Amino acid sequence: MATNGIAGSTALDRLRRRYETTQKKCPACGYVDHGANWTSRTDGRRVVYRHVCPSCDASREHTFRLG
Repeated sequence: MATNGIAGSTALDRLRRRYETTQKKCPACGYVDHGANWTSRTDGRRVVYRHVCPSCDASREHTFRLG
């Protein structure tokens, strides 16, 4: 059985962590958000990951359709 080394995480959790570790710099103002807290929400048909820059309030989203 293959393991990913991250116990208790789902593919969606791992994707959010990827955004939090690789997309820290705001494309609008250049601010580097070391916290880079992305939020995620779903309506059952799609998942939306969102980050709001704490410096300029610019918003970034990545949307994925499920099914």
